[in-house]
Amino acid sequence: MKKLSSFIVICTFGLTVFMVLLIYLIVSLGYENVVVHQAEKNAKTMADVTYNALYQVMRKGWSRQDVAGFLDGSRKILRDTRINVVIYQSESLATRYGRLYDMPPDTHVRTVFENGMISTVRNGGIIRHIYPLIASSECLACHTGTRSGEVLGVIDSRIDIGAELKETREKLMVFLAVLALIPLLASLFLARYFSRRVARGISDLHARIEGVNRLSDLTQLCTVDMQFGFNEFKAMFDEMNKVISRLRTFAIDKDVLEFEVKLLERFIITSEVVKDWKAHVNNILVEINSIMETYFFFSLFMIDEESYDLEVFWRNTPAEQTKLHFEGIIRQKLAGNQRLAHLPAVNIIHNVALPLSALPLLKAEDIELQTKSLFLESPHIGGIVGIGVVSDLGDKSARSLVIESILATLLNVVGSVKAVYRYTKELEFYATRDPLTNLFNQRVFWEMLNNEVDRAARHEYKFALLYLDIDNFKAVNDTYGHAFGDSILQHVSEIMKTSLRQGDMAAHYGSDEFAIILPESDEKQAYLVASRIIQGLQDGVVTAPDGVVLRITVSIGISMLPAHAKTAKELFMMADNMRSKAKYSGKNQVVCPSEEDLTEVYRMIGEKNILIMESIEEKLIVPYFQPILNMTSGRVEAHEVLMRINLPGGVMRAEEFVGIAESMGVISRMDHILMEKVFSKVSSDGYDGLLFINISPKALILNEFIPNVRKLTKEYGIDPAKVVFEITERETVKNMTLLERFVMDLKLENYKFAIDDFGAGFSSYQYLKRFPVDFLKVDGEFVRGMAGTGSLDTAIVKSIATLAHGLGIMTVGEYVENEEVLRAVGEVGLSYAQGYHIGLPSPELVVQ
Repeated sequence: MKKLSSFIVICTFGLTVFMVLLIYLIVSLGYENVVVHQAEKNAKTMADVTYNALYQVMRKGWSRQDVAGFLDGSRKILRDTRINVVIYQSESLATRYGRLYDMPPDTHVRTVFENGMISTVRNGGIIRHIYPLIASSECLACHTGTRSGEVLGVIDSRIDIGAELKETREKLMVFLAVLALIPLLASLFLARYFSRRVARGISDLHARIEGVNRLSDLTQLCTVDMQFGFNEFKAMFDEMNKVISRLRTFAIDKDVLEFEVKLLERFIITSEVVKDWKAHVNNILVEINSIMETYFFFSLFMIDEESYDLEVFWRNTPAEQTKLHFEGIIRQKLAGNQRLAHLPAVNIIHNVALPLSALPLLKAEDIELQTKSLFLESPHIGGIVGIGVVSDLGDKSARSLVIESILATLLNVVGSVKAVYRYTKELEFYATRDPLTNLFNQRVFWEMLNNEVDRAARHEYKFALLYLDIDNFKAVNDTYGHAFGDSILQHVSEIMKTSLRQGDMAAHYGSDEFAIILPESDEKQAYLVASRIIQGLQDGVVTAPDGVVLRITVSIGISMLPAHAKTAKELFMMADNMRSKAKYSGKNQVVCPSEEDLTEVYRMIGEKNILIMESIEEKLIVPYFQPILNMTSGRVEAHEVLMRINLPGGVMRAEEFVGIAESMGVISRMDHILMEKVFSKVSSDGYDGLLFINISPKALILNEFIPNVRKLTKEYGIDPAKVVFEITERETVKNMTLLERFVMDLKLENYKFAIDDFGAGFSSYQYLKRFPVDFLKVDGEFVRGMAGTGSLDTAIVKSIATLAHGLGIMTVGEYVENEEVLRAVGEVGLSYAQGYHIGLPSPELVVQ
């Protein structure tokens, strides 16, 4: 920014220079025009005089010598002047009488010889008047052979004005330069004078502005009459006073703004809300008290149409009298609210943030005067209907306005805290539970079974596993529909719950199958529990939609650890075999393994061990491909690779041998054979879609896994970006660091990574935080549950889809077994769909 004094000086200097140049230009050009005009007149006069003198000489009959003498005399007279006269002869006269001058004629002279016309020209600083000597009848007497009108000569009269013009310009420039000093000196004086006058006023104004620290100080600034010495500046200051006066009507003190900011900073929702929403709100109250003294605040929640809770959060323990005062006042406020006046009885719940100290005794009038409240027309997030704050602000009306302004924010924060807490607890519950029966799901069952096996080994006790399924369930389901089938499952689960001991763990394993872990139990106790379940089902009846009374029965298999198995998988396999034996023996009964059963099962396991080794040696492992549908394009754009063993009597599914292969330590060799056959098939068929390949957790500890995969993809020309490796949470969550390194190595090679059965375990979200995930395969139990009235499953799947979309992750819905589920998958926004409705696993790829 320029100073005002500098601006005046610069402007004056520029204007002076401009005027000097303008005056110089005008005067110089004017003077030059006058001089040139006068020189032209003088040159013409000189030419006329020379012509007349020469004419008189010629009339007297002078000889050539006489004429030459006359001309020499004329030149001597003009020698010291700026005038010069040159006479040129025509070629005919020069030939006849000889040349008077040796100077040859230039272009201008030759032109006059040719046209016989007078010419005035300017060559630089020389003015020339060129006059033709034309032969008249008198001339013909002496100049024989000449005709009348012929140009006999030319008089070139010249006047040099260059030196005069140069001298005049120099004198003019010196004069104007001296003259320009006057306005420049005057501008310096005026600038200094003006600057000092204004600076005094500005300095005074600056000092007064520096003294403005709060809104009330603006009044002092407005009433001051500043003296700038100029009316224009006074008018500007008067306008500034008007702006300040208007500003005071809506401005807020800085300390009030800081007060509001500090309050809002206390409203941040942290992860602590997941633990206990009331504790979090108590912390907010304590934080607010670091800014202002707040005795308590309250929030009103709608629980249902007929039930309301009023949560009161006290800073310290209140006296009973204070509680009674508050409850009376709040009931009056509710009665005075048009919408809330007809509420049913409100349940008032008191919470204390700092219970070790007592709250000052508050009178009813104090509470009423210091209460700021806000009630809504309808419940907002978390069911919150209203909120109020009771604080001691004294006479600070501005802060009181701040409290009123943030009530809506506080209401949303408290409502959100409660909603987040409730939703998190529901999500945590249904991530581990089957939403239909509220029993543990299959994922949690395996975690509990493995934990129980470890604990039993450490403490050297035995426990039992019951595995059961409902007899003839498929027939009932097909006859009366899935809704009635779901009610049967719920009925069985309720009978199971009433039959179990405290500490027993029941799970809905899948479809019509249930599993029960009985810690620290022997075979007799397990048999008693199983018998109670069968008896409970016999005592109860279920009425079908058509009125038919059904008696539900189950077949139960029992296995004991360590008597019947050493590992969780062996224990489960034994119970499953006993369940099958109960089915084949007539159903509705309990079967425990005999010595013959144990021998048979171990024989089967031994046979499978041999079969697995033969499948590796003879490469009997074959890939099956299940198509995956892109929900946007409606095309099959991916396949999941499933492992099978090709036997003479049929194909063995993965669930029949994978557990045994893992315990044998050969699963990685089987994975290698499978991938080699998959890549060979893909290469020969020209398939360019995505390939989802399940990898065993054993691959995490094999350093050669990724080099082998890299070698195979290079050998068969497979794009790594088309290969998606799936890992499930249950088997890898304990090796998170190892898994993290493994996934990073995969991504460096440009392979993609998917989490299988996402949502089945609460810690699935750890994957999203730590790994660069490309796909989430939503647990099929949730996807399948979206059919019919599965509103909870739909909400869970939709939340997963929304989360994945926000993170740029694609989603796959598993267990899509009918058109209804497929439609639900599209409605919640999943990217892909997979299941029997899309296509059964096949040895052939679907190439589109």
